[in-house]
This record gives sequence, structure tokens and C-alpha cells, in this order.
Amino acid sequence: MTPPVYLSCIGLGLLCSLVYFYLRKPQSEEKRAHEYIFFLIFYVLAFEIYAIYLVQNGQKNVLVYNIFFVFGETLLILIYLKSLVDLEAVKKRMDQFMLFFTVWAIVNSIFFQKPTDLFQQYTHLLGSFGIVVVSCYLLYRVFLEEGFWDQPLLRVPHFWNVAAILLFYCPNFIYFGAINILWDIDKWYLTVLASMNRVFAALLYLILGLSFYSSYIFSTDRYGR
Repeated sequence: MTPPVYLSCIGLGLLCSLVYFYLRKPQSEEKRAHEYIFFLIFYVLAFEIYAIYLVQNGQKNVLVYNIFFVFGETLLILIYLKSLVDLEAVKKRMDQFMLFFTVWAIVNSIFFQKPTDLFQQYTHLLGSFGIVVVSCYLLYRVFLEEGFWDQPLLRVPHFWNVAAILLFYCPNFIYFGAINILWDIDKWYLTVLASMNRVFAALLYLILGLSFYSSYIFSTDRYGR
């Protein structure tokens, strides 16, 4: 997947999320969640456009990805996932993890991987691990705890969002975890891997943009829990 197609997919996800502002009910329980997801997609589109702009002008974009993707987007997704957790003990553990992640990001930047020179894979691995664990926990609760979401599963936007996040971060964990090693392999293979990663990322942001339409797409009389 080329960068223009990738950006177009993110833009389409943002557009779908924008249109939903005019379709949702004024007192919808998902209002704040939808606004947060809209902001997340806009945030990603903005830094991706800037990162590609830098490359096209012969400049390095590693600092952009370290700040806005490795650190910023990781925290934004963790905050979203935390809003879906219903147990205070788990929320407390997530707060502790996010604090530890922030401290580790600072330590890694100072002593191990300078953010202006190298993609911070150590920080990314820790953040991705946390996201994958929390996503698996939420899906575990969904499938084993009856009534975790009091409506048919396919109509719940959060189910689609969590599944999409997990789908992206599992291969993403492997790809970015080894990216500083992959620079030494044949350029063609690296291009293919990067393109595949963009495909998973594009799916993530498209699903995030479309997820709140699930209540319209899947009717209660056709799909049960």
C-alpha cells in the first residue's frame, strides 16, 4: 500500500466519523467515545501527513513517529481502552502501567535510543504489549461475562474498535519490534513489510471511523449476543 492510498484510507475513516456527528442521537451514551475516536483519527492523519511531507522533502521523520506514534498514540489508545474497563482494580493497574510507560520512554530517550536518530523500538514494544494485553482482557470479559455490554455484540462500536486495535498491534508488535534490524535486509522485502503494516493500519482507522455505524448495520432482530 502506497503512502497516498494509506492517507486516503485514514481520511475516509475520518470522514465517516465526521458524518456520524450528524446521525447520532443528541443524548447518545456513545457521544464522548465517538468524539474521542474522531480526535484520535484526526491526530493520526495530521502526524502521518507531516511525516510523509518530511520524507518527500529529504528530511528524517523518525522524531515525528517517536513522539506522536510511539508515545502519543500509545497513550491515547490506552486511555480509550481504560474507559471500557469496568473494574477499578484493573483501571488502577492501567494507570500504573501508563506511568511506567512514560518513565521508561524518558529513560530510553536519554540513555538508550535517541529519539532524533533511531526509532524507539524498546518503548514501542512495551506500549504495544500493554495494548495487546488490555485488548485481550476486554475481549475475554466480553465473551465470558454475560451482559458485559447490554446489547447484541455486533452492534457495540467498542467491540469493533478493540478487535481492530488488537488486529493492528499484534503484527505491528513484531514489525516495529524488529525494524532497526530490518534496515539491513533487502530493500524490496522491507518495502513489502512496510506496505503490509500500512494495510493493517488502514484497516484500523477505517474500522474506527465506521464502528459507530454498527447499530445501524446490525439490527437486533437478526443478530443476537
